[in-house]
Amino acid sequence: RSVNNFLMTGPKAYLTYSSSVAAGAHSGMEECKFQFGWERWNCPESALQLSTHNRLRSATRETSFVHAISSAGVMYTLTRNCSLGDFESCGCDDSRNGRVGGRGWVWGGCSDNVDFGERISKLFVDALETGHDTRALINLHNNEVGRLAVKATMKRACKCHGVSGSCSIQTCWLQLAEFREIGNYLKIKYDQAHKLEMDKRRVRAGNSADSRGATAEAFQQVHATELVFLEDSPDYCTRNASLGHHGTEGRECLQTGKNLSQWEKRSCRRLCTECGLRVEERRTEVVASCNCKFHWCCTVRCEQCRQ
Repeated sequence: RSVNNFLMTGPKAYLTYSSSVAAGAHSGMEECKFQFGWERWNCPESALQLSTHNRLRSATRETSFVHAISSAGVMYTLTRNCSLGDFESCGCDDSRNGRVGGRGWVWGGCSDNVDFGERISKLFVDALETGHDTRALINLHNNEVGRLAVKATMKRACKCHGVSGSCSIQTCWLQLAEFREIGNYLKIKYDQAHKLEMDKRRVRAGNSADSRGATAEAFQQVHATELVFLEDSPDYCTRNASLGHHGTEGRECLQTGKNLSQWEKRSCRRLCTECGLRVEERRTEVVASCNCKFHWCCTVRCEQCRQ
């Protein structure tokens, strides 16, 4: 339901982009689930609440990541679909083509049109923030952090030109990075997120000049690429239905396995023992097709393997 609300709030003139916006929001949340797969808060479905005018008005570190990754996902998908020719109203960004970019290379080719993706993303995502309080400003700021992440992770791709492949000159263009790289980038921003310290006495003044002044002063200390939050995170160990937190009981964790990072190896301690729970090991036998071979003509025969 929240995704549908997310779409229908956008300007009606841009409903032609709604499927891309939906796909982008979905990819953002999928990346969120990947990044937090072994943490106490694991990006539940209820996390896609992107405006402050609904019942969920939290402004935690986790909320800041949801805003950034969702905004990035929408911009990313719109940009990619534009470059693929899915929209009549846009195409490649060739505004720099022909200019010298650096020693031995010039701008050319088909750069991904991030300006288009950014513009349409703002129309949809930022339009959800109808409030004018500090929380709304924080959400808008974190939306922008997500969009800046898409730009910051772009790669330069080049094609060689010259006699017999000598590569005496290169034509280069900018293209989007893999979305996983954007997720990794924003996860670092999440770890380094800045808590906005507000003068509570001035904020309690409501919509007065004092309140606006306190908010403006707090934001002056924040860099444009820095995620910000207002309140400390709750205890994600325990279930809290009213806040949409499921707790960690019943979650899977990793104790052994190949190529596990230190963060993954500590997941049982983080999700279970530090939350006052014990680790329960379950062994499950799975039967699946394996060692499949093609026989002429025309069948595929498989063995049944137990794991």
